[in-house]
Amino acid sequence: MLEGLKNRFPPLYECSVCGKPVQVMKLTEGEPVKRFSCEHTTAKIWANRKVTLRGKGTLEEMPAPRRAAIRLTMTVRQFLSNLTGRSV
Repeated sequence: MLEGLKNRFPPLYECSVCGKPVQVMKLTEGEPVKRFSCEHTTAKIWANRKVTLRGKGTLEEMPAPRRAAIRLTMTVRQFLSNLTGRSV
């Protein structure tokens, strides 16, 4: 069950060689700080994200309750992603 959750909610950043999580912290200027949980410190980093695509004008044409539900869902997903470090 835990393996299924890891596949369903991947880390926000992971090593391209072994798939272990990488912590990336943004700085105000220059390169971000990267902390690998593996020995591949020069490997590329994959940034896994769930994507919700919206076209221009689609939310305005929806009924207000549906539009509010979509905005709430996206806000909750962003909050959970920041809290857990995984793409929710």
